[in-house]
Amino acid sequence: MKRRSGFTLVELLVVIAIIGVLVGLLLPAVQSAREAARRSRCSNNLKQIGLAVHNFHDSNNKFPEGRIRSRRAANAAQWPGNPNQPWNSQNIGWQARILPYMEETALYDTIDFERQIPGWGGQNVTARRSKVAAYRCPSDGGMGKVAWVAPDGTKVRGGAPDVGRFGQGQCNYVGNGGDTLQIGGQPRFNLSRGMVTNHLYVPGRDPGKHTMASAADGTSKTLWASEVVIGHPLLNINSTLRTWASLSSAFASNHDFSRDNGCPTSGSPATWGRRQTGATWFEGYFAQHIAFSALMTPNSKLFDCASNSNDVAIASRSKHPGLVQCVAVDGSVHAVQDAIDWVIWRDLGCKDDGNSVSFDR
Repeated sequence: MKRRSGFTLVELLVVIAIIGVLVGLLLPAVQSAREAARRSRCSNNLKQIGLAVHNFHDSNNKFPEGRIRSRRAANAAQWPGNPNQPWNSQNIGWQARILPYMEETALYDTIDFERQIPGWGGQNVTARRSKVAAYRCPSDGGMGKVAWVAPDGTKVRGGAPDVGRFGQGQCNYVGNGGDTLQIGGQPRFNLSRGMVTNHLYVPGRDPGKHTMASAADGTSKTLWASEVVIGHPLLNINSTLRTWASLSSAFASNHDFSRDNGCPTSGSPATWGRRQTGATWFEGYFAQHIAFSALMTPNSKLFDCASNSNDVAIASRSKHPGLVQCVAVDGSVHAVQDAIDWVIWRDLGCKDDGNSVSFDR
């Protein structure tokens, strides 16, 4: 009797095992290649932002305001009876102001900059709901609820950005708020020690502005913007080191902000969607939508925390393994390792502290 040709069960199992091993070897390489491509696109986004703020500067002789607040509302007639509160200002973020230089002129033209943010209603619906591809890192899915291990060892999750009620266009890139934990939180009236600030307009007083000359430590040695992760765990509480007085005391005592940023080491992250880091490129009401703090190292192991709209104990974070990407004032893009010394990161964040350091240190 003739034997039928074919594979035996043992041979088939061996072939399957070999294929499994090959797949196991190839999969990490494929994933690495995909991440490299995503990281390259993210770098291009930051390069585009760097060019846009330069063009804005050339046209306006200043960098874009982080947001504008006023002792008088942007249009007092819109809020009769209570027009003089600073939160009745048009707290629209800097990302909206550079849209014409990001090839988004049509979107920019839909924005009414005389409208306040907290009022919402039907105001600026087209703009605030629009998704701007150049403001999104392709490595971040943008769904929020990020899993993370808190400083006390517990596992927590961040909240989801509110894409329902307000329909915000999310954003992975925020500006450098400097080496403080508040926007403008120091005795320079309303200008931060970074490049993005809270511009507080008071009648009869010069609100100040940031220019190329503001980066006195060097435009190639000062951060302009970096990444954040959408929906990273955030505690709805202010840092105990939020004021300039407390920061000055901490600096004098050589406080190590890589170990303690004044935020709690445990707690339940905020779930309010509008408050989530990266929830919007349009709104600048909450400081975490326009700025990060250079007092916290990239992908810090410490909690982010912020409650008041001026507070920003928020670290630069990314989905790129072991690093974040950022753009300097001169427009150069850099990949910065998580292991960077926090003092160097702090000095890169402060534009004029006299400590001129390089990204390659």
